[in-house]
Amino acid sequence: MNKKNNILIVDDSETNLVLLEAILEDDGFDVQKAYTAYEAEEILQKRIPNIILLDLLMPNENGFDLLKKLKANNKFMHIPIIIVTAFANEENRMIATDLGAVDLIEKPINIPDFLFKVHNALAKSDY
Repeated sequence: MNKKNNILIVDDSETNLVLLEAILEDDGFDVQKAYTAYEAEEILQKRIPNIILLDLLMPNENGFDLLKKLKANNKFMHIPIIIVTAFANEENRMIATDLGAVDLIEKPINIPDFLFKVHNALAKSDY
């Protein structure tokens, strides 16, 4: 099994979490799930993942807010973060990149492309 196999998925949709978890677990990853940015921050205090998959539209604190927080924190700034969103327009792509995301994946996902991007982000990461 890959040493870089711990993934945190942050998405307020149960359907999306279950789908992404199933795809990633079938590919050999250990998956943690959070429904909110707050829940993600609680998980991060206990276990630091090798990569984070982050939705943009969530209640209270959105994905961009959490991305800013994580990239401003020395403890988390090196974790590769991929935005997974139904709103993969050029503006959101530019904002995500400017804030430090390594990639943006559009929902509904294309499974082979999704897995390629996850593996690619992990391969490029020194974390």
